[in-house]
Amino acid sequence: MTAHREYNFTGGMPDPASFPIEGLVKSAVRALRRVGGDGFVRYPGDHGDLNLREVAAVRFLRSHGASVSPSDIAITNGSMQAIDLICRAYVRPGDIVVTEELAYVGTLGALRHYGTNMVGIPVDKDGMDVEVLERRLAEIRDNGGRPAFIYTIPVNQNPTGAQLSVERKARLIELAEEFETLIVEDECYGDIFFEATGSLAMYATATPGRVAYLGTFSKTIGPGMRLGYVIAPQATMLRILAQRYDGGTSTFASVILADYLRDNMWEHIAETNDVVRRKRDVLLESLRAELSDLARCRRPTGGLFAWIGLPASINMDRLMASFSACGVMCTRGRDFHVDSKDVSYVRFSYAYPTHDDIREGVRLFGDCVRAA
Repeated sequence: MTAHREYNFTGGMPDPASFPIEGLVKSAVRALRRVGGDGFVRYPGDHGDLNLREVAAVRFLRSHGASVSPSDIAITNGSMQAIDLICRAYVRPGDIVVTEELAYVGTLGALRHYGTNMVGIPVDKDGMDVEVLERRLAEIRDNGGRPAFIYTIPVNQNPTGAQLSVERKARLIELAEEFETLIVEDECYGDIFFEATGSLAMYATATPGRVAYLGTFSKTIGPGMRLGYVIAPQATMLRILAQRYDGGTSTFASVILADYLRDNMWEHIAETNDVVRRKRDVLLESLRAELSDLARCRRPTGGLFAWIGLPASINMDRLMASFSACGVMCTRGRDFHVDSKDVSYVRFSYAYPTHDDIREGVRLFGDCVRAA
């Protein structure tokens, strides 16, 4: 097959048309005039721009009903920099890090880069299996060890779309206390809901210092902004920021985004979620029409991804080669596995492509699956 075009279902990218160009243009004029030249010739410092930290604090208060001080927030170059800084601060080669068995490829890459010993915990529709987690933590302790931290994406988990239940969140906090380890709570998809609302963040309920919370503006505005944040109490934050050597994030980008979000955050999130929800529906309708007998997919209640299960007997090498030949770009399941185990799943990101591209891409996807 010869590819005439590409159908891009990779990456956590929002809908391009939802990027608020005109609103950001107006914010740029206001913010640049308000801050003035002196504000841009100075380094922003390790915590980053105060305006955007205040916006992050407002977002956390509305989403989780808990106040956080802007002094407990640091702006990062996307949430991925926050993960990197935490790895530098908390792990040494050979240290144990506990994570979901299926996890974000960027985090897995960082953990491998720093030479960690990853322990994967199964994940189902209610998130990380805390019963298995308890057994693994006990085994680690019995062998004289302690995890550097437990990493989880509790909301709209990547890649599975799972939601960590309220009960499991409470138990996870209890286990972190019992085994004296840090929870890294990566809520990068925490604003993207279609049919349900998220439960309180563990950071809002845990003992201070037990959880470091990660957020980002990439998933509702755009990854090109490269602006995320970490929330942690002072002692934890100092340990994390001691690893920072980049001079801080862009004040220019931060003040513009802060000006825009101060008045438009929730309206923009609602509009973006509506756009992405419709694309999710098109994807699910297309999968039912093309592959109801061969593919299985739990209905995402939020987030940007669909985790699509395929027959266990399928030849994944042949399938991925077929996708490449016909222009269908999606992510192979093994890329998300802590041990790179080849699982018969692929991840589709549905927010970026158009409705027509979703329909045609899924049609070609179905042809490839049947051929494989």
